Amino acid sequence: MKDMAQTERQIFILLLLSENKRGYTIKDIHSSLEKWDVIVDKRTIMRDIDSLSGICFISEDKRNGQTYYTADKFRLKDITFTSPELISLSFMLELLKPYQYMTMGRTANELIHRLLDNTTNLNREFIKHFTGLVNINTNDYITDSLNPEIEKKLHDAIQNKVKAKIIYRSFGSDEDTIRVIHPFEFSINDGALCVVAYCELRNDIRDFRVSRIRALTLLEDHFEIPENYYNSNNRRKFIHLSGGEMEQIIISFNKKTSKYIMEYESDLADEIVQTDDGITFIRNTAVTDELIRWILQFGSGAKVLNPSHLKEKVKQELESSLKLY
Repeated sequence: MKDMAQTERQIFILLLLSENKRGYTIKDIHSSLEKWDVIVDKRTIMRDIDSLSGICFISEDKRNGQTYYTADKFRLKDITFTSPELISLSFMLELLKPYQYMTMGRTANELIHRLLDNTTNLNREFIKHFTGLVNINTNDYITDSLNPEIEKKLHDAIQNKVKAKIIYRSFGSDEDTIRVIHPFEFSINDGALCVVAYCELRNDIRDFRVSRIRALTLLEDHFEIPENYYNSNNRRKFIHLSGGEMEQIIISFNKKTSKYIMEYESDLADEIVQTDDGITFIRNTAVTDELIRWILQFGSGAKVLNPSHLKEKVKQELESSLKLY
């Protein structure tokens, strides 16, 4: 039997009641849930409908001695927006532009336009007036090409907690590897859609860029997300890439570089201490190649104080670069 929480089950029922004007009986709803291997009794379904009736427009129609239920949850008529709300909708449309290659991005864009289609002509003209007046810098955003089928399968794997076998083009070696992953959630890094998943090959949680997944097959095996995952995963990642063991990273920045850090990168630190010579940057995270590249971009403006093996790695990179010249 598939484990479906009460809220998820009620959303399923609401979607079902909204899709057909003819309506559904309790028996019909019960049969639809059984097709998804969700076994609940009819009294539970009645309680779900009673609960939904308090927040949605659910209609009852008696025909041939049976009660048919329908829902008008998604019907929108004559919506009125304030000027700040219309400006905010224009802003949201601009924010969505870099994400049009994603199914989620396209759907969000279509949803806003559906809202506007149900508003007045004056409001629609207002939106046209403000379109283009807000310019969002998306130069740092990545434009990917996604396979919609792979995107859909990943969504199903995340929702149903099933393992997936993928053929993945590695960023570092540029070679294809076959991996079995446990997809936990989607993440967006600078506009690139990624899936955060436990990788059985690497025995670790990794970020997989969806555009690098060449093929994907859903498996029958299920998985459970670790209890501490949502609390710990973001700290194992410096900007984009996750690593293994977390360590305290301490970096000293001189006065000139400190101005840049405080203006643009201060949110990356757990703590920043002001010093006579600049700042001391403190962060608990995993040491990754990404962290090393971030440090190197500041040249002589940054000095690693801790841990010692990170100092050595930065030193080796600088020596290798010097040999090129």
